[in-house]
Order: sequence, then C-alpha cells, then structure tokens
Amino acid sequence: MRKFATTILILTSVLGYSQTSLSFQHLGNATFQNTMINPSLIPEGKFFLGLPVISGIHANVNNKFSYNEGFTVESTRTLIDVPKIIGNLQRQNIVTSKVEVNLLHLGYKLKSGALLSFVANERVEADFLYSKELVEYVFTSGNSRFLNEDVKISRIGLRATHFREFGLGIAAPVNDQLTVGLRAKMLIGFANASLPGGTKAILNTNGEAFQIDAEWKKATLRTSGFDIYDKTVGDINSHLVMNGNKGFAIDIGGTYKLNRYYTITGSLVDVGFINWKENIKNYSLADTSFNYSGVNLEDLDDIEQTLEDSLFSKFETTDTFDPYKSWLPMTGYGSWIYHYSPKTDFYISVGSRLVQRQIKMMYGGGITQKFGKAFTGSISVTKLPQQFFNVGAAFTVKGGPVQMYMAADQVINFSVPDAKAFDFRFGMSFAFGSRPEKDPASGLSRSPIAGAKGLDTNVFLGKKVKTKKRDGIYSIIKRQKRRELKNKRTKRDGAVDKKSLNGRTGKKNTSGE
Repeated sequence: MRKFATTILILTSVLGYSQTSLSFQHLGNATFQNTMINPSLIPEGKFFLGLPVISGIHANVNNKFSYNEGFTVESTRTLIDVPKIIGNLQRQNIVTSKVEVNLLHLGYKLKSGALLSFVANERVEADFLYSKELVEYVFTSGNSRFLNEDVKISRIGLRATHFREFGLGIAAPVNDQLTVGLRAKMLIGFANASLPGGTKAILNTNGEAFQIDAEWKKATLRTSGFDIYDKTVGDINSHLVMNGNKGFAIDIGGTYKLNRYYTITGSLVDVGFINWKENIKNYSLADTSFNYSGVNLEDLDDIEQTLEDSLFSKFETTDTFDPYKSWLPMTGYGSWIYHYSPKTDFYISVGSRLVQRQIKMMYGGGITQKFGKAFTGSISVTKLPQQFFNVGAAFTVKGGPVQMYMAADQVINFSVPDAKAFDFRFGMSFAFGSRPEKDPASGLSRSPIAGAKGLDTNVFLGKKVKTKKRDGIYSIIKRQKRRELKNKRTKRDGAVDKKSLNGRTGKKNTSGE
C-alpha cells in the first residue's frame, strides 16, 4: 500500500489539472466531436463515422507550478526545489491529468433533423486536491513552524481512474428555437484509487520530542484493479475487455435561439458513477503517533524511496475488501453567442467541474469565423483554475467527406518546461451528405425547411422560390417573370370606364345615357 500511495502522489503531482478548455467548445457544431461537450449540437451532414484513435485524441494537464519552477538539473541529477514549489502554491491547489481516446463513433441524421449517435471512448483521469499548508507541514524539515500547535488539514481529495464508456445519444429540435440532447452511457471500470471525499486530519507536533499526533477522518484509500495491472492476480487481457466493475452516466444539453442574433447553450456531462467490485483493497489510516523530522527531498530519482522511508512507513493502516462506488467528476458548460454576421460569432462561455465535492470554475470568450464552406476557425481567451489568461485556437477543415480538426491552448510563446497547463485535441473523421443549411450564421446552424430544394426556400409574392445565397438579412433569388394582372370588370365597370374615357378625350356622350 505504501509504495502504491507514493506512486499515486508522484504521478498526480507531476501531471496536471483535467478540465477541458473552452477553445474547442467555441467551434459550435462544426464537428461531430463537439457533441461530446454538448449532446444537443447537431453537426452538418447525414452520416458520421469515426475510426479508432485517429478520430479523436484529447490530452489535458494543469498544475500550479511548471517544471522549471519545481525542478533544476545539475549534471546528470534532477533536483527538487521544495521552497520554490511552496512559493508558487496558493491556499488550495489541484493537480490532475486527462487522456481520452475515441474508439469509435457513428451518427445518423433523420429526415426530421434529429441525430442518433453511438460513441465509445477510452479515458484515463487523475485528480489530487491539497492545501499549501499540507505541503509545508510534510516537506518542511523539522516542522519548526508548527511546533506545539494543532494543524487542521481539510479539503483533501484524490481520484485516479481508468475506464471505458459506451454511449447512445439523441439530439432533436423541439421547435424552431429549442434543441435538446441526451446521451446514456454504460461504463466499465478497469482501475481506481480514490478517497471517499471529505478527508480531514488534525496534526500536532510535540516541540520537545518532535513526535506527531495524527487524527484522521474519512482517510480511507480505496483501490480496485491494481494487482491485476501488476499481473499478480487475474488475467489482464480479459479484465480490459469486460469485468464486474460497471457503471452508468448521462450527458444532457440544450440549445436555445433567443432570436436571429443571440443563442444560449448549456450542458452537463459525466453525471454518473462506477461500482467497483473486483480486486478490491481498501486502506484506512488509524489515529497514530510517530516521530517525524520532515522529508528531505533532493534528487528526483530518490523521491519514491524517500517518501516511503520518511513518511508512509510511519502510518498504521487497516485493510478491508468491501466494494465501493465512485462518482465521475461532473462537468458543466454554458455559452452566450452573438451572431454578428452569417459567418462570424462571438462567444462568452463558462465551465465548472465538480471534483471530490469541490467546484472548479473556468471562463472564456472568443470569436469564431467561417471561411467559405471548408474552413472554420476560432480564437479564444480563457481563464482556467490556478492559471492566468491563456490564448487558444481551434480549427476544422473539410475536404469531401473527410474532416480534420485541431485545438490547443497557450498557442503564444508556448514552452514545455515553462508550461503550467495545456489542452490539446486532434482528430480526423468522416461526414457524409454534408450540405449548407439554412442561416449558416454560426456553428449552430438552423435546419432547412422540410421538403425544400436547392440551398434554401423562401416565399415571394405568395409562391415558394429558391434562394441562391444570403447576404446578411437579404435573400438573393433568381429574376422572376413579369406577372400578368387579370381584371374581371362588370357591365357597370365598363360603363364607368367608358364615361371616364370620353371625359378624358373631351367628347360628349350622345348615346343618351
């Protein structure tokens, strides 16, 4: 258990925060993959196909400090600069990572405009939430700052999960303004390590003996599947195909067009859980007292053994094998969109992610521009948790049925050793039967009129006519033939016309009428 806990701590500290950026979201419904963020989006096309791996890869990391802010290289050794790391921390911190690979997706649009879809994704995620005070207490040699006082450590969270999801979804227009979407997902869990949430500790250091008294609350590390990964039990191949760790989740979303200029969108994804039943090992920390003089971290190569000898070996644990349930980090997205022109949209967006009972927020704004029928691009400014403002970009290119997309944050002056966060997406898939739709003012295009032919259909003098193109609020149609006016006059009308005619010619009426 101690070696396992050390490994989890190292991995989550080196990696970063797993919250999707908003740059890709600002492409609207330009790709099928955008429906993963909001299931109510309906992309242009009739049939959609995504092949394994190449159809979508997403990697996201975010940390409070960069590599250069925490490590230095001397000769062949990598040294850890603990004071520098502590100096970069805020009161509450989170480090996490996320890697998601699309295994397959299928989509078919019905005549009614509704979209039916199937998706399969492989996902690996990790989150570690901690306070600055905890790091100071653990890594300050001798704990001289905290002698003879109670240190209350709260809001500690940990989750690391490898799972696969299979989803069936539908998105359908309710009326001309509202479109709703729902995706139901079956989950298969492969490995998990997590705290139950609400973990707390009260630590007191005796000033004379440097003895620590520790009281724990909800300090149970729950694990599943790791012995199978180590190949000490079970069969890893069959475990990664199907096992008893099952779960369920839903994604819901909506798109509402206030008028021709404004649209609002919103979604909640990953509302669900996984029940862990196989290869369970739970480790509960008991209240304990031990002598502790701090952790002296210098060489990155020795970090695992140092933490094991100095810290984790001091803990007393109780092992259990009870099944448990873990919840996915629920994520919400919302956007307000201003359709400036048929090909230009402005976005203001907000996102939130619920991790171990803690909410993390992000904000952003951007512009999305269409260039012809083949290219759509967006530029965004986003504010992620723990980070300053980032500049990101995304684009998609179409060539026949083939569509490629790419999205990235921190596209300006990006450097891996100095980066604290980045979000990268790439994929290539197929969209068949794609055609321009009515009012292509944004990535949230309106559906064409049922039964219409040509680009679009309007009404001119009571008759349906084909629209050649749109220019702002105007519709360009073909020149129409002159229409003949048919007047049916009565005898009285004829008499009146005859009198009028005589009056205009100056002739008298001699007929006696």
